[in-house]
Parts: sequence; C-alpha cells; structure tokens
Amino acid sequence: MITEGVAGANMLTARWAAAVGDGEPTVLSGAGVWPLLAYLSSAAEGVERAELEQALGMPTAPAVAAATELLDLLRSATGTHAALGLWVHRLLRLHDEWLRAVPADSVEVLAGAEVFDAWVRKHTDGLLDGMSTPPDPDTLLILATVLTVRTRWQEPFLDGVLGIEDGPWAGRQFASLHRWTQDRDRLAVYDTEHGQVTVLSVDGVSDITVDLVIGEPDVPTGAVLAAGITAPDAGGPRRLGSQLTAADAPGLRLESNAARSVPVLSASVPRFTVSREHDLLADGELFGLLTVARPDRQRLPGMSDTPLAVGAARQELTASFTAEGFEAAVATRFDVMVGGGLPDQWRDDVGVEFDRPFGFVVRHRPSGLVMLAGWVTEPDPPLPVREFSRGEDDDF
Repeated sequence: MITEGVAGANMLTARWAAAVGDGEPTVLSGAGVWPLLAYLSSAAEGVERAELEQALGMPTAPAVAAATELLDLLRSATGTHAALGLWVHRLLRLHDEWLRAVPADSVEVLAGAEVFDAWVRKHTDGLLDGMSTPPDPDTLLILATVLTVRTRWQEPFLDGVLGIEDGPWAGRQFASLHRWTQDRDRLAVYDTEHGQVTVLSVDGVSDITVDLVIGEPDVPTGAVLAAGITAPDAGGPRRLGSQLTAADAPGLRLESNAARSVPVLSASVPRFTVSREHDLLADGELFGLLTVARPDRQRLPGMSDTPLAVGAARQELTASFTAEGFEAAVATRFDVMVGGGLPDQWRDDVGVEFDRPFGFVVRHRPSGLVMLAGWVTEPDPPLPVREFSRGEDDDF
C-alpha cells in the first residue's frame, strides 16, 4: 500500500520530470526535496504555506508526519539509505514547536561548508563529494537530505557493444548491456495520454527495481518520463510482454528462435552514468518556493522571531547503471537566510575585561548628573576567600 509521503513525493517527481526539456540529460529526485518542503511548510504561514502545500499535494500537518515516515522508510529499506540534517547558526534562536517537528538527532551547529560536505560524503559513501556550490556566508540555517540507492541485479547483464542503425543515434556505438530471461512480463506497454510507453523492469537483489522507459519518437522527453513514473501505479490499460503479438510499441522487436524450447525476453541497454545539478529556485513555482524565497520580509515566522527567507535551494545527483547493478546518490539543500534585513538586536555575544588602567563615571540616573568620575591605575588586591551567606550575593 502506497503511503501519503510516497504518493506526494512521486507526484512531485512526476511534475518535475514533465518539465524536462527535449535532448536534456538529467536525473532528479522528488523524494529528496519533498520532506524538506514539508518541514519548511510547518514554519510558513499565509501565501507561503499555501504555495508549499500546493507543491506537497496535501496540508502541512499530515505532510510533516508523512515526511518523517518517508525518511524512516528510506533509512530502513534494503538497498537505500537516507539522512536529514539541520545546521543552525549559533546566534539563531528557533521556536521549540518547529524544532520538535524535526528529528532530534539531525540538529547541529552551523560551522562551515566543509562540515556539510563531510556529512554528504559520509552518507553517500563518497558517491558525492559534498555539493559544488557552497552556502552563502550569510546563511543562518541549512536543511538538507541525502539519499543513496545501491543494488546488484538478480540476473546480471553481459557487457557488449551496441551499434545503432536508425534514429538520432544512428551510426554510433555505445557500451551496452545484454540479458535474456524467460520472464517476458518484466516488460509492459502502457497506453497513456501521450501515446504508448514501454517499460522494462530490472530487479535488484535488494528491494530496488529500476524501470527503463522509452516512448514514441515524437513525444516530448518530459511527457515520456512522467508517464514512466505514473503509469505503473495508475491502473490504466497495459499489455505485458507475454501478451505481445506484434512489434507495435516503442523499442519493441519480435524474434523467432527455433533453438530455444521456451520464449524469452531479450534486452539491450546502453550502460550509463548521469550526473546533474539543479537550482530549485529556478523552478520556484513547481516546488512552492516562489514567495518563501523573497527576502523582503519575514517568510518563516513559525521557525524563528528572526526574519528568515529561503536564500538557495539546490540538488545534486549521480546515477550509474552497469552490468552488475545500479547505484545513485542525491543531496538536496535549502539555505535559509535573513529576510527583511538584519534585526537591530542581532549581535554576537560580547565579553569585556578591564585588564589595564580604566576610568569610571558616577551618574545620577534620573537627572543625568555626573556625580563624580575617576581613573583606576591600581585596583585592590584580592580579598580573602570566605563563604557567602544567602542575601549577600544580590544582583547588581
């Protein structure tokens, strides 16, 4: 049964995928963004919260609970790992109610980009070496997720060479992967509003399946990718591999082979690695970040009394499909900065020591009269140590 958090993250990924431009190599993860939007929404009000809830696909309160559930799922599932991190500037005071919504073991003091990058390296086993764009020096809070996926195939592929005869890759050769299986129903053809989409499901030994998706030649990239995300769960018309009688769907060919006693499904797939960086604020409407990123005034009153706004939102990913298996890593980071200018009361802690000659002025406070003034060059020697009784250590 699909959970609310999974449904919300999947829909965000599908909407994001639908916006991918033709011919644009990419990799993206709504699962890395969605929990951050939920926690951010719990700190917002008014228009800011409404936009974030639109991106989440549900109200804030259930979204926060679902975000925690989603992260727990990613932590516990075989073949995946996830972590949430919150780094807070030592002078920023956060509201307890908002902090209670964030897992307690995720909160640390903000202490430079190198600490964040080390956290990314640790939680991705080095697949990502931090993030290429460091936080702005004025960042007061970082909210981030990392996600890794690793699996070995139940049935490995064979490495080979794929020569392309037709289409946009005609005349080119690629490192390719080949496999044969008697389970022809690992292949399915879905009828969608953008035509037929062919999906090959490749199972890993862990709880991971990688679906490879191809659409009709003239359909936009984003439409094919979005259909590949939503069609398997939509319950719409489909044909499984064992039901196919003609090569009438994208990527299909039908073959006769008298040497085999049973029919098989053969698959040829280019070996690939895709890496990408995303500026999420460039698609602010998609992620509900349009208004909450405007720094002219307080945008996150539920987070702190200090005026705050989202200053940056980024995601970096890498994914590799090989003969042996699949691995990917995602890091997503929201940088929260001052909104509406630095408040007057925002100052670093101050300490003072009178460790050389100093002056003093005695005033009559109601009138402002200076009653006397002086200069000290020889302070008194230390007093003998004695016990203070109650009443002798009054505040000054």
